[in-house]
Amino acid sequence: AARQGASGVAAIEASRDMVDLARLNIQRNGYADSIRVIHSLSNNVKLPEEEKADVIVSETLGALMLGEGMLDYLSDARRRLARPGAAVIPAGGSQYAMLVMSPSLAMVSSVQSECCKGFDLSAIGSLQDTGNLFFTKQWGFRLNSLPDMVQMSERVKIVEVDFHSTERSNIPATKTFRLEALRDGVIHAVVASWEVWSDRERTHVITTHPEDTRDMPWGFARDMQWGQGLQLVEDFDSASKSDRHAAPAPFVVKAGEALLLTVRFSVPCRQTFQF
Repeated sequence: AARQGASGVAAIEASRDMVDLARLNIQRNGYADSIRVIHSLSNNVKLPEEEKADVIVSETLGALMLGEGMLDYLSDARRRLARPGAAVIPAGGSQYAMLVMSPSLAMVSSVQSECCKGFDLSAIGSLQDTGNLFFTKQWGFRLNSLPDMVQMSERVKIVEVDFHSTERSNIPATKTFRLEALRDGVIHAVVASWEVWSDRERTHVITTHPEDTRDMPWGFARDMQWGQGLQLVEDFDSASKSDRHAAPAPFVVKAGEALLLTVRFSVPCRQTFQF
């Protein structure tokens, strides 16, 4: 911002270590007179009227687009720390979901018969969690490195926000989407990824879609920083009838089959969600 001509920049950072590094970088690049680093959360900062911002820039993004409180922090900053009509970067973003097939993912928290040396350990399969969303970076792998992953539905936009105006109250607690199976097979998981854009014209776009990071020189770093959300899937109808110690039944579909995907956003914050 200072390089682009801003007369003053207030940089707000909660981490003491990052504050120290930011000040060092500012000094080394000759901007100590125009950039002030504030060690705090932005919602604890107060600015005099003459110092309120014309532009807000934030990277409070997580594996889920709103997972680190981006919506609430920007809403507060627009209201208290900026002038009316201030530009916000990023200007907006969308969270997406997609159904995938991958036998490798099906092996998570399950026991493979060929590894059991004749013992029946199938009861352990009941521990496979199909009710919660996980992050690929927590599991330590890149989704686009799975050689057997196949897209089983079109990618659907589950929420879009305008960071200039959207409030948590604008996002419904539950949304259901109609999808269609693209091919015969087993749906093993739902993959959540996002994209955000710099301005309303979407001049620059950043995404966490796994295919967009696969072969790029910065792709590994982006996948380790953000990655994707991932929720394993089972046959819902079979689960409602089975014993609690039964392993999840595969969700088998036929090409062209109509499917319903329900998203439940966390209440009241809308930061996270489950399928």
